[in-house]
Amino acid sequence: MYLPYRIIRWVVTIFFKIYGRWEVVGREHVPSSGPVILVSNHISYLDPPLMGCALPRLGAFMAKADLWNNRFLAFVMPLLNVFPVNPGKADLPSLRKALKVLESGMLLGLFPEGTRSKTGQLLPGEKGIAFLVKKSGAPILPMAIIGANKMLPPGAKRLYKTNLKVAFGEPIFFTPDSSREEIVTGVMRAIAKLLTDNGVPMKAAEDLTEEEKEKLEK
Repeated sequence: MYLPYRIIRWVVTIFFKIYGRWEVVGREHVPSSGPVILVSNHISYLDPPLMGCALPRLGAFMAKADLWNNRFLAFVMPLLNVFPVNPGKADLPSLRKALKVLESGMLLGLFPEGTRSKTGQLLPGEKGIAFLVKKSGAPILPMAIIGANKMLPPGAKRLYKTNLKVAFGEPIFFTPDSSREEIVTGVMRAIAKLLTDNGVPMKAAEDLTEEEKEKLEK
């Protein structure tokens, strides 16, 4: 890890430990080397630093291109190996860059929902994750973030003291003949199960009934 990354990570980690009584479980599931696609739920602006600080190895991360409109973030994010992507679109340049990260043997971190969930319920996964899996053959490493939406709720302008938890699950391997739908659904189900196993009952959006979707919309 190069110096700016290590310094920023150390400072932010200390903050999370003191202010959020931060707990990380399942680190033993993170492969020590080789290409890996790390996927997590997305509930707060705190999720990216939580993802980066929880890892025991260096990674590169994808983030919404809109964040580069902020001058401070535009300066800091490249120091943390973060590069932009336009969610909801066929952003081939960003996907190609992501593939290069994996081809180099690094870990790639991303949020397959493409945007934050304001309710905490998982949103449908985007097809880009299936593209990366099929092209790279890299395993999926599921991760669950808990408490970040209470420390920094949507629209909040200050942080609230609350407990934070990050949980890693076991790597998942998809066969070359897996369809894109199978991959996306499998990824989101893995995140949902990890959340449920850590005290946050959850179903993947792909598994919700029409009645359950209507209740969430009310």
